[in-house]
Amino acid sequence: MNIKRLILFSLVLVCLPLIVSAQSNAVIDELLEKDKADWGNTAYLVLSAAELIDENTDISQVLTALDKQQWNLESKNKEQNITLGEYSYMLMEAFDVPGGLMYKLIPGPRYATRELSYLNFIDNDKSPYRTLSGEEVLRIMGRLLEWKEANI
Repeated sequence: MNIKRLILFSLVLVCLPLIVSAQSNAVIDELLEKDKADWGNTAYLVLSAAELIDENTDISQVLTALDKQQWNLESKNKEQNITLGEYSYMLMEAFDVPGGLMYKLIPGPRYATRELSYLNFIDNDKSPYRTLSGEEVLRIMGRLLEWKEANI
């Protein structure tokens, strides 16, 4: 298990900065340390990677910036755990990932999770209501960015 973590961590450290440019190392380190990803750091990572906020934006201002996007995501406390569905929906909206028929008819966390699962970005439990680790957040983001780069 430790060798897998080391390989994944190395992959994230090598690939993510190339794609995301100068992402805040403190946020990435904090996410990697957490068993459950929180709203503040996750939203910061997504919005800054999508260039919807400046990378120097304070974490306390990130949720306000997220509300301005009008993606119909319920505002949360920045320390609150984020679910896979909420994260998937945020990614779909931030990176303009075209969804399937059901996502186009009823866009939201459930069908966003199904779409990212279909694209093989999500490995394990595909329940949109479960929490996810910081490591999973970075892994899913890395896969999405690789896919986005290949499909431009």
